[in-house]
Amino acid sequence: MGKLSFLLAEDYIKPKIYFKSKQAPIVNTSYSFDEQKQFEGLDHLTQLLCSPKGFIVNAFQIDYYQSLPRLISKSLRNVRSYKKLYILGPELSLSILKRSAKTLYEKQYQDYEYINVEQDSDQVTQQCLTLLEEGHILYVLPEASVCWQPEQLVKFQKSFSPLCSTLLSQQANVPILATASSMESEKVTLYSPDFPENYTGKFENRIEQQSEAIYNLLETKNID
Repeated sequence: MGKLSFLLAEDYIKPKIYFKSKQAPIVNTSYSFDEQKQFEGLDHLTQLLCSPKGFIVNAFQIDYYQSLPRLISKSLRNVRSYKKLYILGPELSLSILKRSAKTLYEKQYQDYEYINVEQDSDQVTQQCLTLLEEGHILYVLPEASVCWQPEQLVKFQKSFSPLCSTLLSQQANVPILATASSMESEKVTLYSPDFPENYTGKFENRIEQQSEAIYNLLETKNID
């Protein structure tokens, strides 16, 4: 998990979303000048919010203000979506996030839920797969891949550094939206969705290829 050590930063987003429907739901997103200045790749988020499928947000920046989770939650409310947002991380991180909602107003509008990855690993994995298959959204904190050790990935760790999100992506057949900040800038990039069907071969090979592809995105961002 040494590759995760450099993938930390902070802060993010806030778009306005409007819902239209004919044969399929369409989400039109409008972003302010400041939002477009601070974030890039917002159209990738909109693309996934439009889809009936679940997806995974693999966050590689510390977001004490929960800006991206708040954005996603707000967007889901605006389009009256049945989808829910679940934040995955170790108990300490989740406790800090829960305490950050200081007012009743904030708590009322933080309508996402939390999953402690330090519980039984296989049980957490099954819960996540079920939620993704139902079309929900999982937000994976940066430290989750260090604390979460699904049995299916432990056997791969001698060969490469697998990301837990890739296990879920391959098993549930849902995309990953990777996000990160550069070392020099506070601007957050939302990368193009990474789809599991982009990878071929045995299960282990697909996990390795997808994990490496996401690591490469983040390493490129830090070099830029």
